Amino acid sequence: MKYGLVSSVMAIAASGLLAATGAQAGQFKTLNTENLAVGGSVQAFSSPQNTNQAMEMEVFEWPTPSIGGSYSCNILNNGTGRVLHMALIGVNGTVINSCSAAAGGGSCSTPIVGLAGDTKFMCLTATQFGAPVAPGAFYSMSVQRHS
Repeated sequence: MKYGLVSSVMAIAASGLLAATGAQAGQFKTLNTENLAVGGSVQAFSSPQNTNQAMEMEVFEWPTPSIGGSYSCNILNNGTGRVLHMALIGVNGTVINSCSAAAGGGSCSTPIVGLAGDTKFMCLTATQFGAPVAPGAFYSMSVQRHS
């Protein structure tokens, strides 16, 4: 009897999780870097949106090849009108390295770091609270393989 009540409560809790509202804000994009040659890069462009007084964070996920390699996340051209931050995120969700690109066309690169093979990593871009981007603003970024 006790186990029947526990499984009923768990079923109700699980159904509540399924009925939750949809995710909001930000962009999630996957970049194809599995066959990226040493010295090569994959670029992406974005026109970010705002929520309240900040740019919605954007995430670019990308896989490493089976042999791994050394990589950096880069802001190539910051046209958002705000300082734009870039973070290289590890498989455990921690920030491995980061950099900031000045407003008005600034650029930056995270320090180069060796990464394990057959694993997905992320580059995350954001401004900060009180720093929304202008409508139609854009930036370009890349993931570069160094070795």
